[in-house]
Amino acid sequence: MTSSYDPSKDIVRPPKEIIEALSVLGTDSVTSTMDGLGVHRTFIEGPIARVPGSKICGPALTLRFVPQREDQMAGYEIPGESEEDRALHMEEESEKRSALWQIFDYVQPGDVIAVDGRGDLATGTFGEMLMTYFKSRGGAGVVIDTGIRDSAAIFNEIEVPVWSTAVTTGGAGHMNLFPEDINLPIACGKVLVRPGDIIMADDGGAIVVPPRLAPKIIEIAGERDEHEVFVRMRLREGGELNKYYPFNEEGLREYEEWLAAQG
Repeated sequence: MTSSYDPSKDIVRPPKEIIEALSVLGTDSVTSTMDGLGVHRTFIEGPIARVPGSKICGPALTLRFVPQREDQMAGYEIPGESEEDRALHMEEESEKRSALWQIFDYVQPGDVIAVDGRGDLATGTFGEMLMTYFKSRGGAGVVIDTGIRDSAAIFNEIEVPVWSTAVTTGGAGHMNLFPEDINLPIACGKVLVRPGDIIMADDGGAIVVPPRLAPKIIEIAGERDEHEVFVRMRLREGGELNKYYPFNEEGLREYEEWLAAQG
């Protein structure tokens, strides 16, 4: 695959220690924490985990699709069009079609590709070969608000973590969408994703984490996770709901004693 890498189109990746600290948290806890910080529109609507048990956390590379139009498709000819004009058109189309391939030139280990597929259910934005290449470059996973094709091979054999709205037999070159550009702000599942934003996803779904918020989220959500571990433990033991969720005075005292005992 010929590289079309352009440094000006690459993303700014958050520090690895931030990604590592976020990766141990759950999407539910992080979402609740962002709600408390006043950032509510972070849940990517539609895509679900296609490989159960998958969990990813990494910076977003973005790929935007637009509606397909016949004159943009390979091989389209205007009746009576000159050979010179036809050749120029085909050259331009070749450059545009490469957007689907270009995104892979920017993949670094741990990256996530987020796709704006306009919620289309028929178009498969990626297939087996592209996902094989993606995994070989160390990609963490993909979040797609449209379909993916070659699903059996991708989910069961290559085992690329995928969150998608649909599975389909239709490829990106001949269905409803056209790959237009990369590493620009997109809307994925009705949520803004900027290149370099952090994508977290697990069985609960996929979310966007603004890098600016990440240090505060790690601080707050880490405490929340410890709190929830204790509450679950007590409820499994038959503890009273109104004592632990939320804490009453006695429950809070027990939690603080338990926390101190953890060192």
